[in-house]
Amino acid sequence: MAGEPVNVNEFQELARKVLPKMYYDFFAGGAEDEYTLKENIEAFHRITIQPRILVDVSRIDMSTVILGHKTSAPIILAPSAAHQLAHPEGEVATAGGAAACNVIMGLSFMSTCTVEEVASSCNAVRFFQIYVFKRRDVTEFMVRRAESNGFRAIILTADTPRLGRREADIKNKMISFRLRNFEGLISTDVVSWYQPLWGSACREGHG
Repeated sequence: MAGEPVNVNEFQELARKVLPKMYYDFFAGGAEDEYTLKENIEAFHRITIQPRILVDVSRIDMSTVILGHKTSAPIILAPSAAHQLAHPEGEVATAGGAAACNVIMGLSFMSTCTVEEVASSCNAVRFFQIYVFKRRDVTEFMVRRAESNGFRAIILTADTPRLGRREADIKNKMISFRLRNFEGLISTDVVSWYQPLWGSACREGHG
């Protein structure tokens, strides 16, 4: 690809070229036959912007308020795992980008930088993503920890009673990254990706 990337598709192509295949597949892929992933992409393609003709566009303001926080655009950086697989600064760099653009960052509980590292790195408005674990004390501890570090809201993931079967990760023999946010709470030994790092006792559930 010649020159700097100018759109999302070109950024994705650049990532495909520079990342190890195992890591690119992890970021780009989905579970099972990737039906939901394809549907999500198609849903974005179906969004159209209604043109407004002969109106004053000399001053355009995309800012809005999300849960009481003013942001430069109606955008939240979705919580995704393991940013250090793509860049050594990981989620700290992501938070810095969010702060520079004045948008909200969602931090995954599976981040490769800790809650404290991200919180102390910049002044971005941050939301924290978490599951409802079967061990409720783990969930409660992480929520309180995020709150004490200035995170403004919780993004609750409630649709994962079992992890999706990510076939690309299985084929690549993906090795789990260390869940640094859980050190001292549960085992964080490195295992194969398709053997969940936090174990069945901590998976989401109603037990």
